[in-house]
Formats: sequence, C-alpha cells, structure tokens
Amino acid sequence: MLTIKTKLPTKNLPIRRVLSKLFQSYIYTALDDREHEGYKHPNGKVFKAMNFKIAYIDNEIHAKYVALDTQNEKKLAEYMLYNSLKLGEIHLSNTSVGITERNSRIKSPMRVGGFVCANIKDGKLSKKKIYLEPKSDKFQEIIHRNTLEKYEALFGKKYEGELKIKLIEQKPRERTFHYSKGVMKAWFAVHEIEGDEDILRMILDTGMGSDAMKGVGFVELVKPPKEKPKQKELDEIMQFAGIASGDSKDMSSKEIKANRDV
Repeated sequence: MLTIKTKLPTKNLPIRRVLSKLFQSYIYTALDDREHEGYKHPNGKVFKAMNFKIAYIDNEIHAKYVALDTQNEKKLAEYMLYNSLKLGEIHLSNTSVGITERNSRIKSPMRVGGFVCANIKDGKLSKKKIYLEPKSDKFQEIIHRNTLEKYEALFGKKYEGELKIKLIEQKPRERTFHYSKGVMKAWFAVHEIEGDEDILRMILDTGMGSDAMKGVGFVELVKPPKEKPKQKELDEIMQFAGIASGDSKDMSSKEIKANRDV
C-alpha cells in the first residue's frame, strides 16, 4: 500500500469536488493501459484491480493506494518520485510517498472498515440512483454478488470457497463523495468477512462495492473490540472522513464533520 502526503501551494484551492477524478487520471497515466481498461466479467461489468482514497484536509492532500498486483504500487511510487505528483495543472513537488508491506498471511475472518457504496436505480427508466445503507438487506446482497463477480473477472475463474460478509457496525450519517460532476453517498461501516485468503486479499487490494477507483470502496483492517486500537490509529483512519483528532471517539456527536464533502 502506498501512503501519499503533499501540501498545496495555495490555500483553499477549489479542487475538492474534482480531487478524486484528478488523482484517478494521474494513476492511469502512470500505469499500463490495461489497468485503465479494467477486467470484464462475462456479464459485461468491468472491474479494476486497484483502489484509492483521497482527502483534502486543511492545506494538505492525503491519499492511499492499493493494487492487486504489487508491481503497480511500485510503478506508481517510482513515477511519482521521478515526475512529481500532478493533479490537473497543479504540480506538487513537496510530496512524501511511503510503501507499507502486506502481512504474509491474512486470517479469516477479518474485519474491515470503510465507506462502501451500493445503489439501485430509482425506477427502470430513471438514471437517478438510490444509495443504500449498509444495514439494508439489499446492500448486503449487492456487495456479496459484486465481490464474487469481481473475483471471477480478476482471476479468470469462479470463486469456489465460502464467502460470508456480516455487518458489525454502521455510522448513522452518510457522507457525500464527488467524482467529476457526479455525487455518490456512502456510510462508514465495519464488516466481518469470512473467506479464502485470495478473496480476502482481493478485497483489501481492490476495495468493495460499486464505484471503486472513484474515491469510495477503500477498506482497511479494523481490530476487534478486545484488541481496541490506540486513538492515534483511529485518528489516522478517520482523517479521510474529515474527522479531527479526538473526534473519532464519538462520531455521532460530530455529524456535520462526518458528512463533510470531499
């Protein structure tokens, strides 16, 4: 996983609504066309073998990037170091890039947290989308099916093992995400997932749900209650939701910040 941090040359640049699109374009510029085109499932759906999340906090940009093929992480890191980070016409030379190695083995079940997106059409002929809460049965049905289809598209074979995705916790307020001129909504939730190591690794390296590679669907390992993470670890995870240090102790009382646009 790549962890990226950079400072903007000028404060309050109006790029928050296009930030995900700009960073996505930068990634595709650095990598082979195959990753831009994606991997097609027999039903026609196209899936990407990578994902990212990005946030504009004060005068800094924080991003994380993961890929099923770790060589793509190295390629992006090298491209960034040699060419600097460029978001549209904005060149960011003061950028730090860190690479985190994966654990040698991922244990099942694992718990992951993140803003996972799932939606349905508002009527057969309508282009309007209804975004679902993780606690809904339809949401769980969609992400389960989506995960199996992604596995088949990326690995070229059907998943033969058992896959269980169980909702553990959902935050009450949704968050709005912007991509180009579109708007997506998602709720932060924690899921416990049982499955073979290859599908668990795929989830960590490519995300969950719809609209991955648009700034949503990025999930990270979350410690169970008996292994409660330190406040510093919580703050690092929740900074991408616009939560200030210490506020993650009681998100429900900070609903306005939790719903902060990106």
